[in-house]
Amino acid sequence: MGFKVLQVSNITPQATREQIHTLFTYLGRIRTIKVYPSENNVVPSTPQKFAYIEFEDEKSVELGQHLTNTVLIDRAIVCVPSIDDVIPSEENCLAAGGPSMAGQRAFPAHITNKVHEVGDGTSVMLTIDPNLDQLGLPPYPPLPANMDLAKIEEIRRTIYVGNIPKGTEGQVIVDFFNSNIGEVMYIRMAEGPADLPCAYCYVEFTNQTSVPVALQNSGTVTLGGNTLRMQHSRVAIIKPQQKTDAQALEEIEAAIQTGSRGDRERTRSPIRSRRSRSPRRSRSPRRSRSPRRSPARRSRSPRRSPARRRDRSREKEKERERERDRKRSRSRDRKRSKSRDRRRSRSKDRRDRDRDRDRRDRDRDRERRRSKSKSRDRKRSKSRDRERDRKRDRSRDRREKDKEKEREKKKEKSRKEEKEEEEKLRERLLEKVAARSESKDDVKQEETEMEVEVEVKKEIKEEADEETRSVDEEKSQGDVPMKEEPNDSD
Repeated sequence: MGFKVLQVSNITPQATREQIHTLFTYLGRIRTIKVYPSENNVVPSTPQKFAYIEFEDEKSVELGQHLTNTVLIDRAIVCVPSIDDVIPSEENCLAAGGPSMAGQRAFPAHITNKVHEVGDGTSVMLTIDPNLDQLGLPPYPPLPANMDLAKIEEIRRTIYVGNIPKGTEGQVIVDFFNSNIGEVMYIRMAEGPADLPCAYCYVEFTNQTSVPVALQNSGTVTLGGNTLRMQHSRVAIIKPQQKTDAQALEEIEAAIQTGSRGDRERTRSPIRSRRSRSPRRSRSPRRSRSPRRSPARRSRSPRRSPARRRDRSREKEKERERERDRKRSRSRDRKRSKSRDRRRSRSKDRRDRDRDRDRRDRDRDRERRRSKSKSRDRKRSKSRDRERDRKRDRSRDRREKDKEKEREKKKEKSRKEEKEEEEKLRERLLEKVAARSESKDDVKQEETEMEVEVEVKKEIKEEADEETRSVDEEKSQGDVPMKEEPNDSD
């Protein structure tokens, strides 16, 4: 099951609810959005704002994580899914110091922190756990209000354990609490003064829920015959400091140097080590004696007791045994060095053989590769030659075809030109013929027109003569009206 609530931190105090809503509304449909502290509770000293956005779809939360490091006004916001997948109240969110990130420890949902003002003007931090009240257990002791919230969370998971038998090892206590109370994260043992009949320790649990269980068993469980007393702690366990990068680098270099020294000592030859020994450094008592001692002091005194003689003889025997052991150890060292040399020589021979074998294999591989590459090159060259021949043939065929096409085009052009010339000649001949026929027709027409004109003139004259005759007749008669003269057009 996925998350539907996205928590956004490191929001600048100048950002408004509408701006945050506009930024995240593109991811999907928003059910509810809460911004803490609210606009009424924002003060100039507010370091940042927190927002809880509940979407209808789980994919919107997955997309919202990609908006991490998006700059809103003047800060890069951080977007992660809410661990509880629930929008907390403003009071609980601000009391817990904001949303809890991945990898950061936080109180369970039912535990809250509250700043309480004391009468003398100071303030303390109170942690309220309803489960302690229901079980009738003592509440958490007050802590300074300016303490870091992460440190407060550590202290609330830590208890004080008293009346432990002296000399009890820490692993015993860890095993006891792991099997009976809850999982232990850290433990700090303390013996106390010498006159104290018992020891005590501080135990930090992995989960806060183990604290009420431990308080319920206070005065009832026993360890080594003593009844353990458990109560709330007011301090956190001091953890070992984490090594810096420089310290870790120094340790690595020191380890490398010691390893290289050991390798050098191992590779020293036994002959060289024997030569480096100086006779002056031998540990025999005779050589270590100073020559300044008087001979009288070295001479045996007849007054020595037999017990002293026995001691002297025992010491001599011991010295002899030591000498024998040294000789044996030297012989062993020599044998070991010889066996070492043999092993080294064998290992060298094996290495040389392996190297020769590897060289032969490499040479064979190279030869095979070369032969393969040569055969490939031959095949490629043959294929290239074939391709070349094919291309040449194709190009020749194309050229011949192009030439034939050009010839055909030229023939077509010559045919067209011949046809055009023939048509032109025909047109000229026809024009000449037409011109001749027109000239003949014109002559005939002129002749006919002349004849027509002559006939017309004759008729006009005849008509005129008839009219004159008729006019004369009418005049002569007197009563007869004159006729209108006909127009030429009629």
